[in-house]
Amino acid sequence: MIILAPLQGYTDFIFRNVYGRHYPGIDIAVSPFISLVHGEKGIPRIAKDVLPANNRTMPVIPQILGNSPEHFIKMAEFLYNWGYRQLNWNLGCPVKNVTRKKRGSGLLPYPELVRKILEDIIPNIPQRLSVKIRLGLNNTEEIYKIIPVLNDFPLENIIIHSRIGKQMYEGDIHHDVLQNCLPLFKHEIIYNGNIFSLADYHAIKKKYPSIQKWMIGRGVFYNPLLPAIIKGKKLHTVEENNELFLPFLLDLYNELQIFINVDPVVYKVKDLWKLFSKRFSEPEKVFDKIAHTHTMKEITRITKEIIEEETINE
Repeated sequence: MIILAPLQGYTDFIFRNVYGRHYPGIDIAVSPFISLVHGEKGIPRIAKDVLPANNRTMPVIPQILGNSPEHFIKMAEFLYNWGYRQLNWNLGCPVKNVTRKKRGSGLLPYPELVRKILEDIIPNIPQRLSVKIRLGLNNTEEIYKIIPVLNDFPLENIIIHSRIGKQMYEGDIHHDVLQNCLPLFKHEIIYNGNIFSLADYHAIKKKYPSIQKWMIGRGVFYNPLLPAIIKGKKLHTVEENNELFLPFLLDLYNELQIFINVDPVVYKVKDLWKLFSKRFSEPEKVFDKIAHTHTMKEITRITKEIIEEETINE
């Protein structure tokens, strides 16, 4: 099973819908987090990314970020009425503004607080609950204190990004730590982190033969065909790959312009190209071309030039 990772600002419903129309391979997505910081105010607005009418091409599990059981329960009830039967709790976000408030991976140094929150929400929500975690916030020793807490609750599964929060998305994956602690978990484990190619997938799968489900985020942007290739789809030629990539991008641009105002959509597309550029052999050169555009018309023209002229990574 291949799961689309929740990349805040990237894998929203617009991206998910367009991606699902053009590429096979993703079985389910976890949404970018819905923050509980505003409490019960404006729940439909802050949950709009998982509005069922906007999610028609792939199943979605809403992800919730917060440390208030009361607000979590209210959000869960609301999402249940929208038809969602599973939720994910974010214990992995590494952003400092989140972690310093004991949210995301900022909760990992406080196992008893995690226990108290789970004790309060598990009996009082109608959905199954999974969690997405890191190996700690400050150091990898923190995971060993969190595992006994998580083991005491009937969680659907645990998604693990094998870095600590302070690494953000940089530095080495702690494979040694994950291999050591995997046998200690009572729940199904889903792997997340640094699957950017078929070779990456095979190397990581060899390390973790017991894992059957894989979450991919940035790798989907570096090569949108990656989930299908992992599932055995024949590798495309460069020409075939580009024949798929250009219609996908043009469709994505069109959808973004429907949902986002004129000026912000240009900035949004440039943000997306910070990841899309990584599929090319000279990513900085490619991104520089997009960065110097000012309108969607220019972006569309430069996109076609990039696909015609630049070499993609094999």
